[in-house]
Parts: sequence; C-alpha cells; structure tokens
Amino acid sequence: MTTAHRPTWAPAIGGEEQGGMRIFKPSVQMSAKNLPGHTKLKFRQDGQNSVGDVFAKDLRAELEDKERKHFHQKSGAPSSTFEEERKNDLKLLEAAPPEGQKQLVPKAIDADDEDPDSSESSDDDDDDDDEEALLVAELNRIKKERAEEAAKKAHEEAVTANRAKEEELRSGNPLLAIGGDVSFTIKRRWDDDVVFKNQARNEPKAQKRFVNDTIRNDFHRRFLQRYIR
Repeated sequence: MTTAHRPTWAPAIGGEEQGGMRIFKPSVQMSAKNLPGHTKLKFRQDGQNSVGDVFAKDLRAELEDKERKHFHQKSGAPSSTFEEERKNDLKLLEAAPPEGQKQLVPKAIDADDEDPDSSESSDDDDDDDDEEALLVAELNRIKKERAEEAAKKAHEEAVTANRAKEEELRSGNPLLAIGGDVSFTIKRRWDDDVVFKNQARNEPKAQKRFVNDTIRNDFHRRFLQRYIR
C-alpha cells in the first residue's frame, strides 16, 4: 500500500494552535531522520593503509624506485629495477670475450668459490679483490664499447640522411645541378597533341524549361520516347 497520499512528518504533527486549543505538553514522538546516527567511529582495518601498514612500508625505497622509473621513461630508456640491471651486467660479463682475452667468470656463479662460512686467508681476500676489480674493469670496458658503437652508428645514419637530403635538393632544382645532362624543357602533357580533345566544349547545352502541362512537358516526352516508342 502506498503512502503517497499521507502527509509528511512536519505537516502531520501540526502546530501549537491546532484544533482550537493550546497544546500544553509537547509531543515525545520524533522523526526517524532526527534520531542520532553514526555514533561510532570507523577505523582502518589491515590492508586499508592503516598505521601499521604505513610503518611497515619502505616509503623511501618506493619513492626512489618511482623516481628511477620516471627518469628512465623521460630519457627514452626502458625502465628497469636494480635486479634487472644486475642481471644485464652479468649477461655482459658472461658474453664471449674478444679474441686473445680470457673470459672472466662472475663471483656470484663461480663454482670454485669456497663456503662463505669457512675462514679465508689474506691471500684469498686479495685474489677476490683483484678478480672483482677485473670484473668491474671488464664491465666498464664493455659498456664503453657499446656506447661508442651506438654513437658511431647514429653519426653514420645522420651523415647518410644529410647526403640523401642534399642529393635530393641538388637534383630537384636544375639550376643547382652540377655536371651531367640537365634539361630545362617543360614537360608536356600526354594529350597535348591529340586530335580529338575537348570535342563537347562548344556543343550547345540544352536549356531547361518549365511547361505547366503534364502531357507536353519535357519529362513526359522523354518518358514516351524511352518506354513507348
């Protein structure tokens, strides 16, 4: 049953002078909209960025990671994390060395390394330091060679593009052509010397006229000529 015909709460309670007599005792009834609500505070649960979740996060590391990704994206290089960069460096070291040089094995995958729990002598420490220095030097050399190759390739591409552009400009303008057979004649159209050319240009055009008669107008005559005769 609908309650659209019933008055709302404010007109239903009426006024103090309703019915011709004064109401001495106020009504104790109250609207449901005036009742107190939301009497308890809601706190963040686990997984909703609560205080414990915020303290457990390493905000500095996240900020540095976002900054690194932003600068990589701005420079045009693919974004990579520290682990990805480390794997790429290991791949460069594991690549085939140039002729006449010994291949260096990274310490992380060297099978001859001793147990880290065992004690090592000072000679072993010196050897490890020397190997690490050699690895770093080899890695820097490989990176430098890659950068030089990329710069050389970019320079060659730029020189080739400039030469092609100059050649196009030189051949496009006959006044700037140096050497060779240069023709200053204007190219003619293929139909310049055709006998039958623009034959319908001087033909008289049929003028449209208006005849207020459905039997004698031009449309009716064309219709009879096409379908009757």
